Order: sequence, then C-alpha cells, then structure tokens
Amino acid sequence: MIYVTDGSFEGVLTAVFEAYKNKTEPEDIIVSKDGYQLSLLPAMEVASDSEKSARVEKAIVEKMGREALETIYRAYLSDSPDVGMAIYNFIKIGLKTGRRVLSYLQHPDILKVHDMSSRVLKETHLFLGILRFRKLKNGIYYSKIEPDGNIIAFLAEHFAARLSDQPWIIHDAKRGICALYNTIEVVFTDEPIHLKEDFQDEFETLWKRYFDTIAIESRKNLKLQRQFMPKRYWKNLIEKQNL
Repeated sequence: MIYVTDGSFEGVLTAVFEAYKNKTEPEDIIVSKDGYQLSLLPAMEVASDSEKSARVEKAIVEKMGREALETIYRAYLSDSPDVGMAIYNFIKIGLKTGRRVLSYLQHPDILKVHDMSSRVLKETHLFLGILRFRKLKNGIYYSKIEPDGNIIAFLAEHFAARLSDQPWIIHDAKRGICALYNTIEVVFTDEPIHLKEDFQDEFETLWKRYFDTIAIESRKNLKLQRQFMPKRYWKNLIEKQNL
C-alpha cells in the first residue's frame, strides 16, 4: 500500500496511524500529492486527522521522548523525497527501542532521520548569518530566500525577537511562502506577492561596501567561502549580486 498525504506533518502522522491500524507495511508514504507517480501498487489518499496525528505524537513522546518528536519534525522540514517512509521506519523502531532510539545511529533508518534533521538545523544556522533584508520605499524590510529545507518558521521566530521594532517580510520563493511581521506578530501566508524592484539603493550599497571592506584581496579564499556559503545561495545576497 502507498499512502499519499496532503504534505503536512499532521498528514504524515495520520498516514503512520492508518498503516498501524490496517496492519499493513506501507510501500511508501508520499508527503505531497505532487510527488506521487502512478504505480501498479494500490494507493490510498490520507486526509489529515488531528485526533489520529495527536495519538501518534503522544505515543512518540511517551515512548521515545520529546526530543525524538522534535527530531522527526525537523526531518520532515527537510523536504527530502523519502522523508515519509524515513519517519515511519524511525517511529516503528522507536516504539520498540524506546528512548534509546536517538542513539541508535548504527541503524540506517535512524541515521537517515538524524541526518535530515541535522541538515535542517545546519541550514537554519547558516541562514541566520547570511539572510539579508532590503528596505522597500514603504519602510518594510524584505528578504528573498530559497533554502533547501522548509526553515522559514525558525527564521521568523529568530528575527521577530531580533528585529522586533521593524516590519519585515521573509519570502521563501522556492515554496511560495511568506512570513509577515508587523512589529506585533508573525503571520504566514502562501498568497502570491508581487514586489517591484523599489529597494533603496543606499541599503544595498551599504552591504556591498561592508563586504568589500572586510575582503582582503591577498587572503581571498573562494573555495573556503563556498564551504561556508554555498554558491546556490549567492543570487539572493546583496553583496554578491555582481560576483
């Protein structure tokens, strides 16, 4: 059986619940309908059910601990194509091994979820350092990002605390999601936004001047620079626009 979810974390946990209820080992758990391809195997669309997903969450916390649930959630945010089955296998093993599951890294299924979770943490930390805001003429600060993982909620939580007196938008263009902050609360939306290129030139110039000032030509190491800031992120960095 292939379980096809609506793409939400609640949907994934609902699919896990259905697999256990039906006593059928899933062939796959598709996290998004868009990722499903026709197969000769029977497929079942799973509607998210808050009660069923809550029961799975409760079982995870009681058997494995809250840290295990947080690890599973971060793995889900990695948007890896095989994350659905990875989560199922993790839960299956964790229900047997209990709180030891997080240290059971010799098992490939546990290691896979651990690695997915670690990538999300690492990318979040990276973007906290490289995310750049541009100031719009209306006074709102705007940042466009295209991360590998779905990390916008983590970034919004950080900048709501750090830039609490400034209205801003963080736009994940890869997923079509925006975090909007009005100095009071953060609101997430998938409504399309259309911004004109009306960023203040002075703001961009400041970032480029700072980047040029700290860059010592004789000590430039592009290979090391790409290790800390992969080139795929450069197109949304102000100081890299002309590099």
